[in-house]
Amino acid sequence: MKKDLEAIERKCFSVKRKMGLLLALCCLLWACGGAAAAEEEFLYDAGREVAVYLDEMGRSYMTQESEQSDRFLIRYTPATSTTLEAVSVTAHVYEDFASVVGNNLVEPDTSDMLKLYQTLESVNDGVSFVRFLYDANAGVIYPRVDIPYVEGGDFGRMVERYLYLTALVVDQHYDELAALEK
Repeated sequence: MKKDLEAIERKCFSVKRKMGLLLALCCLLWACGGAAAAEEEFLYDAGREVAVYLDEMGRSYMTQESEQSDRFLIRYTPATSTTLEAVSVTAHVYEDFASVVGNNLVEPDTSDMLKLYQTLESVNDGVSFVRFLYDANAGVIYPRVDIPYVEGGDFGRMVERYLYLTALVVDQHYDELAALEK
């Protein structure tokens, strides 16, 4: 009886060892497959560069599906604006450039277009790199900046910096733009 118990224990230990190895192998294959899937998730190498940099920085972001570009959405907490809860900025990354666009900020009163454009010009004069634009079709003001892709030029870092700068500029000038609202 004792010999039978020892034989059963050896078989159980052997089965446990085999199951452990099988689970480890499954995890390894899953991890490799996951990395390959992450590589295929992006349309362009530029998008992969941005994702790698954001991951290295530990920056929290969301990707959005698109057939034209790789999209990265980051939400920032405003530091100066008292009326904004968050500033959402999206990088649309293409093969040879990225376009950083903020959410539609305000729907301005268009009864005095001269005042609208003068205010936009005044705000844009005090801002470097980022531009606030008025989209007549949508009837909204939004921030935008385009960044050319330079191979080997630390593109992921450039895009992350412009995402941050766009959010910062929105935070600093939102109250001015909100005064134009209907």
